Amino acid sequence: MTENSCQNPEEHCDLHACQLTASGRNPEVDKMFENPRFACTNCGVKVHDKANVCRPKAL
Repeated sequence: MTENSCQNPEEHCDLHACQLTASGRNPEVDKMFENPRFACTNCGVKVHDKANVCRPKAL
């Protein structure tokens, strides 16, 4: 995945699931995966808040 494939690259670095999981999982990060409502069309990760993925699609 590249930042060019992100719909919001200026906010990509710290808020998106792909970046957070790469830096290590913790209870705070794990919460974003509870009760998923959106999936990233780039990597397929499922999260609760669409702000946490590059290309959100409602589930």
